Amino acid sequence: MFTFGHIPGWQARLARLRGLWQAGLMLIAALLLGLAPARAQAPVSASLPPVLLDSLQKHIPLAERSLFWVDPSGALDVQAVAREQASLPFELRHSQHRLKLGPQAALWVRFDAWAKDTSAHWELELTHSGTDRISLYYQRPDGEWLAQHAGDSMPVRAWASPDRYPVFALDNASDSPVTYWVRIQHARVPFSGQLFIHRHSHLRELRIQQQFLLGAYFGMALLLTAVAMANAMVFRDTSFAAYAVYISVLGLALAASLGVGGQFIWPNSARWNGLSEFVLLPLVAVVGLLFVRHVVQPQRVGRALDRMALTLAGLLTALTAWDVYQPSHWSLQAITSAGALTMVLVYAMLLAAWRTGDRWVRWIALGILPVLAAGSLPVLRNFGLISSSFLSQYGMVIAATIEAPLLIYGLLQRSSTQHEAQTRANALALTEPLTGLTNRRNGMLRLHDSLVRAQRYKHRIALLLIELDNHAWFEKEHGREVADRALVLTGSLLRSVARDVDTAARVGNSSFLLLMEGPARSAQAVAAATSIVAGGLRPAAQLPVGATLRFKVVAALLPDPAQELHQDAQAHLDWMQTAMDELRRDTRRSIQSVNF
Repeated sequence: MFTFGHIPGWQARLARLRGLWQAGLMLIAALLLGLAPARAQAPVSASLPPVLLDSLQKHIPLAERSLFWVDPSGALDVQAVAREQASLPFELRHSQHRLKLGPQAALWVRFDAWAKDTSAHWELELTHSGTDRISLYYQRPDGEWLAQHAGDSMPVRAWASPDRYPVFALDNASDSPVTYWVRIQHARVPFSGQLFIHRHSHLRELRIQQQFLLGAYFGMALLLTAVAMANAMVFRDTSFAAYAVYISVLGLALAASLGVGGQFIWPNSARWNGLSEFVLLPLVAVVGLLFVRHVVQPQRVGRALDRMALTLAGLLTALTAWDVYQPSHWSLQAITSAGALTMVLVYAMLLAAWRTGDRWVRWIALGILPVLAAGSLPVLRNFGLISSSFLSQYGMVIAATIEAPLLIYGLLQRSSTQHEAQTRANALALTEPLTGLTNRRNGMLRLHDSLVRAQRYKHRIALLLIELDNHAWFEKEHGREVADRALVLTGSLLRSVARDVDTAARVGNSSFLLLMEGPARSAQAVAAATSIVAGGLRPAAQLPVGATLRFKVVAALLPDPAQELHQDAQAHLDWMQTAMDELRRDTRRSIQSVNF
């Protein structure tokens, strides 16, 4: 026998390489075994010790405490399974146990429990909704078999204990361990629900907490739906209506997947109880896709993505109809694949819209992102890649709770941006765009209305015609931009002088009107004219150094008995313009009154 030291150098190196190769293979195999799903174990011949239900216990998982076996034909009843259990290949059921059952197959789970504390009521719960059918069997000491049934193939009101999840009462009157048999049928979707034994009081406490949290979410969803519909009607914004439809369908889908719908909304409908989750979840994908398309608008995402969105929405709707009328493994896989593509497409559309730089788009993208992440969990579960867990059950509710305020805020910002543009567009019909003052047409209409009121109620109004006398100088010496800046400063000055009831309007290139509603006195008109002239002489940072605004102001009290101008606004303006032409020739004066 040779030792390692007797091997020549090259043989020693070869042996080391061979040893490292074998060690690497063993490491890879160990990693693969750790990542791979649990393999079938050797049959368990001996039964497990019974689960003791005493005063110290409140919540007991049956993982590692129960055995399972799959009847491929589903033909055996409980008596046959109990009679032949010694010859059937029962295996230990783990916490991550997951398997796919055929259309006729039945999963049998066996466990023993001994209610030491007979004063308490003990219940078995399957913490998973959407199971086709589940039944609990056990035998009394007199030989009679008791059966309790639940599942989506029957209305919730007909369950042994109407609840969100299947719940069954255990025997608490026996003075010895009782063997329980659970029969589960769940086709098309891999089954990985967990079984727990609860003390009745503890289960009620859990339900109260769960119903409180779920009630908070559904109440918020109803409130946001009402707010969205109100905004849609008030602002005539169809994006809020689309959001109301989306959040309503999402709420119904979550109610179906969490068992709330079967318990409270459709407790007497067996067919819809079984179909609701398979119909509403795909519809959420369709409505969500169309909602995102409508809100971000097709021109933001491009023609290609827009066409893909419409095509995929129609395809997913058709696949859902196919699954309703001819349900099969392939129809469900097709829907799941289309749903995964829908989430990818929504993400692509939001990314394309994000690049436009609009802030409201980013809020909507941030709001939908948690739902996209949580929506991937049911897809992975339907493909058999993950087991049912807290996140797969409640992830969508958590994501929808995060999504709701972000989406509504984004929609409000979108509506505000659009209405601001519409308000500006509408204001152009009434205001002058450069100075923000009333435009000429609207100013003349208000002057006419004021003249009518003054003649009717026998009082006088004050009218000031203001001319920016050095506007031409600004444009010649400093350019059009500085001249326009002088006009803007003039508009700001006139708004500061005008009262709430007065009207300041631009009626010419450098001419303005200040209409002071009556009853007005001459002192008020002179004070306003003086304030305008003095305000223009103050230095302004927006003007060149040393430059000020020089105004000429003509003031009048209207109507003037000496003039037969009646209610003609243009005639009054022409009359005052004549006085302005005379005043501009007088370099010593800045204010001229024509009739007082």
